[in-house]
Amino acid sequence: MSGRVLLVLPLFLAMAGLWLVMPRGRARRGLAKLAWRVLLRGFRVRVVVHGAPLPEAGTLYVSNHITWVDIPVLGLVLDAAFVAKGEIAGWPVIGKLTAAYGCLFVERERRGKAADQAAALASHLEAERGIVLFPEGTTGLGTTVLPFRSSLFAMVPRSVDGGVADGSAQVQPVTIRYRRPDGAPLSPEVQRKVAWIDDDELLPNAAGLSRIGPIMAEVWFETPVAATDRKALARACEALVAARVAA
Repeated sequence: MSGRVLLVLPLFLAMAGLWLVMPRGRARRGLAKLAWRVLLRGFRVRVVVHGAPLPEAGTLYVSNHITWVDIPVLGLVLDAAFVAKGEIAGWPVIGKLTAAYGCLFVERERRGKAADQAAALASHLEAERGIVLFPEGTTGLGTTVLPFRSSLFAMVPRSVDGGVADGSAQVQPVTIRYRRPDGAPLSPEVQRKVAWIDDDELLPNAAGLSRIGPIMAEVWFETPVAATDRKALARACEALVAARVAA
């Protein structure tokens, strides 16, 4: 781990601890953004945003997924909850922080809970915050997009095989790309160090990332997609994100 990151992590954790006890409001949101910014600067990740997000209330943001860094990157530009794997809730420290942040923990392999999980998503989308969904179901290298799982879109309120009713959720695809500071693609070696995939452990991956030098995280807010049936919705979102990654 680089010395820069070792200096930043205690500050980030101190801010996270303070954030946990603060009442909800603008000050709490401001502290969260500051903590994400401090963490990203420690790893020398600069965020560049293209396009504009839809208003967060009632919006489902559908993003590709490359690394754990995607979370602070999107957390910096959106005040949205994340759909996360159920086992993360049991992780020390991280589980408590993510739960307090409003993450929705889903057990994607347990179809019997699909209705309850859909109801939880609906209640969040009807409140003041949006939700970020990573429909690849896992992380990828980032040079291509893995197939978007249409089953995950079954959790989108009013998105069913027979169509949707008026007032359905707003859906906006989001593309994340990691580049060199000048905007050029990363080398295959550096791209692999950025990605957190397969059996990579978090701390070794973070240590490697801290030593590769400055990088740029591009966030593209794509054209919103109508929330039709789940399979068509998955295909439409995947096509937009895949086209951006290929470009």
